[in-house]
Amino acid sequence: MIPTGRNQYTALVAANIPLCREHYRLVLSLPRFAPTRPGQFIQIACHDSVLESGAAELEWAPCSWPRPAGRELREPVAFLRRPFSLAGRRDLPGGVELDIIHREIGLGSRWLANLRCGDTVNILGPLGNAFELPPASDTALLVGGGVGIPPMIYLASQLAGRPAVAFAGAVCKDLLSLTITGDPVPGSALPAHIAAEFTAFGIPTVLATDDGSCGIGGYVTAALEGYLKFHAPPDVTIFTCGPEPMMKRVAQIALERGLPCQVAVERAMACGMGTCQSCCIRVRKPDRDDPPLIGQDWCYRLACTDGPIFTAEKLLW
Repeated sequence: MIPTGRNQYTALVAANIPLCREHYRLVLSLPRFAPTRPGQFIQIACHDSVLESGAAELEWAPCSWPRPAGRELREPVAFLRRPFSLAGRRDLPGGVELDIIHREIGLGSRWLANLRCGDTVNILGPLGNAFELPPASDTALLVGGGVGIPPMIYLASQLAGRPAVAFAGAVCKDLLSLTITGDPVPGSALPAHIAAEFTAFGIPTVLATDDGSCGIGGYVTAALEGYLKFHAPPDVTIFTCGPEPMMKRVAQIALERGLPCQVAVERAMACGMGTCQSCCIRVRKPDRDDPPLIGQDWCYRLACTDGPIFTAEKLLW
């Protein structure tokens, strides 16, 4: 039976491929996985599947420290799960493959970076809501920065054959987690088929790096503004994920021009299911008299269950 909702799964590592400095593409293989859509994410337990557990009697001499019994007390362990957006999915005759692009920046992601083929990973998902595809006549603009690029790749797979342009930004070229297949024209916001991950779906790309080492020098938001000013068709829908300052600027650009914009917000998530209440985000309420916070024109929502996708006009950053 094919599952239809979130569940806990044990996945097999099919590949863990270095993409650029600190970035990897982790391919997880499963016999089955619930249906997913771009924008959704999974929670990964970034530690060995079996941790020492169970009650144990400790010998504790007076005036001395007790000796820790569990591994999680003897050495650093990423005890809480980490959220990762889906970068792709393949439904194969023998099962399902999920793509996760991750950056090694801490204890949990360091554990992921050291995974080898055949290792097992415990995951929870799929979680969150998803991007709503634009009308067929609209041009979709996919704006990703840093580790916000992966959900744009998954979204691109659902837009194959439709008008779309990808905008990808990073601090520098060796932190850009894409396969560059051509030479971007410096300073040009004209899209070109230069990123294999988007070209695979017929979508051209505009690249930007803060230091100018690849594509436009400066922020990817400037590349978006340049495109909208000189090249954009009349009907456009914007999708974005990445660092919060970048997404705030993308949302502002969209609102100033009256363009629909969907934002995949980034928040620290301990559970991904609305239990821990750790990923609160402020949003506008349609009616001040509606609960919660009656009389206020805003309230809190959870990025994990109400999101992570919100429309730009609802967000109060």
